[in-house]
Amino acid sequence: MTDSDNRKIELTEIAPGASGVATALAALNRALSGASVFAPVPQQSRHYSPHQVHAIRTAIKSSAPCESQTIAIMSTSGSTGNPRGVELSAAQLGAMNEFINSGAVIGLRLDASPRWICALPVTSIGGVNVLSRSIAAETEPVGLESVAGGSTFDPDEFANAVYRIKNEPVFVSLVPTQLRRLLSSQNGAKALSQCAAILIGGGPTPTNDFLQAQDLGLPITYTYGMTESAGGCVFSGVGGPSTHATLDPDDSRITIHGPSIAVGYRPTDEKSFRPFDSSFSTDDYGNIDSLGQLEILGRLDDIILINGVNVSRRAVAKIIEENPVVHNCYVLPSLTALIVADPIAFENVMTEIRAQIARELGSIAIPTFRVVPHLATLPNGKIDQVAITNLYG
Repeated sequence: MTDSDNRKIELTEIAPGASGVATALAALNRALSGASVFAPVPQQSRHYSPHQVHAIRTAIKSSAPCESQTIAIMSTSGSTGNPRGVELSAAQLGAMNEFINSGAVIGLRLDASPRWICALPVTSIGGVNVLSRSIAAETEPVGLESVAGGSTFDPDEFANAVYRIKNEPVFVSLVPTQLRRLLSSQNGAKALSQCAAILIGGGPTPTNDFLQAQDLGLPITYTYGMTESAGGCVFSGVGGPSTHATLDPDDSRITIHGPSIAVGYRPTDEKSFRPFDSSFSTDDYGNIDSLGQLEILGRLDDIILINGVNVSRRAVAKIIEENPVVHNCYVLPSLTALIVADPIAFENVMTEIRAQIARELGSIAIPTFRVVPHLATLPNGKIDQVAITNLYG
């Protein structure tokens, strides 16, 4: 642990859309120069409620000093509760920049610096990664108007942004819901094929989307990481530079070790500053195969006990999502599967899905099915587990 620092924490209000991307980029540049500490906060909008904005401000806790090496304070997504404030140094935020910008992340070495399309909120770590990598590449990011709800994420807008970039490799980070929307559009899929690298993170990618992207030969890398690891640091199961994962022998909890692990959690009214010391124990569990590749199996709180048998909600949802009529799925702790699909089409395949769950996980894992119009998501595209549980739980 280091001494605390009294540098000004610059709470920067970020508007939705491309203007917010520009505002955040300027503030991050100031922080990297040592002038301030970058702390982005979203403006209230259709994507960010007053409660969410207040929770992010509380997590950042700008009244408390930060550690001397800290240049950014980011809030976690809060997908399972209130967000936490996370302190990051310049080295941690940039630990994967060269690896990704060079093309090594996709197994290539590029001759030119990439041009990034910013499609993710720059108040979350995924969007800030795009800004940090653009600064490192000395190229200007292309912010979409749909960022953070400035408008609806539109395949045509994305395609237009891709086609405007000339003579530079196009890189983009997306969440699975954005990938699905682009794959379902002819123009969106064509634009994806023009990208030199596509990073997908923020949650599991449905099997059908994975297979479609594979069939199209898209240069996709699936990333794993969180705010506490400065974003993605494991790429398609393989750790980035000097990064590796270990598993707890009792519950297979994943711990990540490496140079991108954040300084620590911000203090709260209840807890003091908590340093991470180059390792972070996640709430996820997984498997490391014989090739050393990490497979994410789900969250530890996804496991529910039914008549003495452990059932993984994520494993149930994965089987359901493999059926082509299912657009999305979330399994509640009550073992109720919320299905986004055409009701008639789903009715026709329900028996087939039940049988597959019974074969792979046992009949005790067969859920109750409920077709819903949509599943609530957070501004960064992750499933809003709290909102869904409150609505259907």
